[in-house]
Amino acid sequence: MNRIWHYHFGTGIVATPNDFGFNGGRPSHKRLLDWLATEFQRTGYRLKAMHKLILISTAYRQASRMNKTAYSIDANNRLLWRKSPHRLEAEAIRDAMLATSGKLNQAQFGPGFIDVKITPNNGTTYYTPIDREDEALNRRTVYRFWPRGGRSALLDTFDCPDPAAAAPKRTVTTTPLQALSLLNNAFVLRMSKHMAARVEQAHPKDIGKQVRLAFMLTVSRKPDKEELQLASQLVSKHGLSALARALYNSNGFVILD
Repeated sequence: MNRIWHYHFGTGIVATPNDFGFNGGRPSHKRLLDWLATEFQRTGYRLKAMHKLILISTAYRQASRMNKTAYSIDANNRLLWRKSPHRLEAEAIRDAMLATSGKLNQAQFGPGFIDVKITPNNGTTYYTPIDREDEALNRRTVYRFWPRGGRSALLDTFDCPDPAAAAPKRTVTTTPLQALSLLNNAFVLRMSKHMAARVEQAHPKDIGKQVRLAFMLTVSRKPDKEELQLASQLVSKHGLSALARALYNSNGFVILD
């Protein structure tokens, strides 16, 4: 079976994307994998056609709603009976903060943005991270110039892959540093202030409406009665930027359910 097909589409059905041989994991849906491979070949190995087929499938568009019967049989969702909640990738978290703060630069194509200082020295190049208020640096993270030595503290904390090493798939960790980054990182602090200004401008002097808008922007829902009360108290004492930081640090923001 075509190994290119395996690399692109087998990772959700086979648990070992770096080993589809005898020592690798067994596919969860053998007949489906065979059919998809045959379909991929039939359509001339066109990736876009295969992407579309997968994206419009019922399996891909499932909700994450719990089913007790299915859970009792397949707690790890190996058989794909629901959409498994997962944490956003590091790049998506950064992009989401830019979008909710109203500072996302949506420029497309062309050269990427460079957020490092490049210093050549005797045949060795050194990269020093730059963190400043600059619209040119607020493009989507996919446009970031990614030197091997120019790491980003926020992206690294959320398991953004090291460009100096190859890996079959990303690791996903949960560490205290992630929560600390979403509270204290300079980029997060700036985006929190911008989101606070955006919310305050939309609803001046109305804390209730400000809180509701902040929730809608970050977690796509209205706060319940208790959340509204506690958030309003937080805004009254510490300002809207404190609420923005708290929402950026919430499961509803960093986990896609």
